[in-house]
Amino acid sequence: MVALTRSAAASRLRDPQQGIRPFDVGRDLRAVSRLITEAFAEELDEQGEAALRELRILGYMSGLVRILYRSTGEFRNVFNGFVWVENKRVVGNVTVQRAASGSGRWQIANVAVSPAWRGRGISRALMEHALDYIREMGGSWAVLQVRGENEIARGLYERLRFENMGGTSELSAPGAPRRVAFPVLSNLQAFSAADGNLLYDLATSRPSAEFQWWRAVRRDEFQVPLEKRIGELVNRLAGRQRIYRYAIRDYTSRFEGAIQVTARCWKGEHHIRLWLRPDAQEQYAQPLVLSALALLQESPRWPLRATVSTQDEIAVQTLLDHGFFVRSTLYTMRLRM
Repeated sequence: MVALTRSAAASRLRDPQQGIRPFDVGRDLRAVSRLITEAFAEELDEQGEAALRELRILGYMSGLVRILYRSTGEFRNVFNGFVWVENKRVVGNVTVQRAASGSGRWQIANVAVSPAWRGRGISRALMEHALDYIREMGGSWAVLQVRGENEIARGLYERLRFENMGGTSELSAPGAPRRVAFPVLSNLQAFSAADGNLLYDLATSRPSAEFQWWRAVRRDEFQVPLEKRIGELVNRLAGRQRIYRYAIRDYTSRFEGAIQVTARCWKGEHHIRLWLRPDAQEQYAQPLVLSALALLQESPRWPLRATVSTQDEIAVQTLLDHGFFVRSTLYTMRLRM
């Protein structure tokens, strides 16, 4: 099969057994879950695998899912999209969702084509059809996320004039480097789980933050409820894990930068998270990374993961200089309709 032109793809809409047609939740759910497994087997993280398991379970409940789809607007939005069919088999998929009720921002996700059918223009035809649909629905922006390693998909989105907004990198190391001392920072102080509002203010300080385009950050994501605080205390007393929270405060007590270090004591993977205000990167990025590594000096030398914004270039470079490597990068891209 040769690559399809846009007009050729559109003409095939007349045949529901061949080409593009709307996603049918009762008929296509199991097929799409298999397709996503096949297409993204090497990209799915723990959260993605959990979501895929839920999708497979729903695939075996097609009757109930169809009722919910017809009666619930939110459920219908989750499964909205289009599939590409060849010989009565689903070989391509794109999901199109309104980001929030009444929002002009639409999300494109699960752009997947079976490996045997790649290189034939199916992804582009699905994307163009999704963008046409968003325009028809009065959307203002189309937003999607793509792995940095997926150069073919990134190239397609760039040719469709999507703009890269930045993203988040996951870096890994076999263990925390030894002999890392705490840098001298007079305004570096421990903060408690009760300071969630200050951390939320810091996390949302970037103008046009990439994560805000994909999914608005909610304040409650930074609130640690009482039962979770009790769980942290029990884990610490049992010697299972400990969570360190440190922030650099200015004279108003506002956070200029912060780290959260989850140190595993029994087994697992240590995790570092870092947040910085844009104008604080040059001054505080390296000291904060070194502080995080220093906190792990007394912990078992388990594998280590760090989550950092791609815009925090100094922090990324400091981690690379201390034995980390980039495991994956997830970019957010947008297109004005």
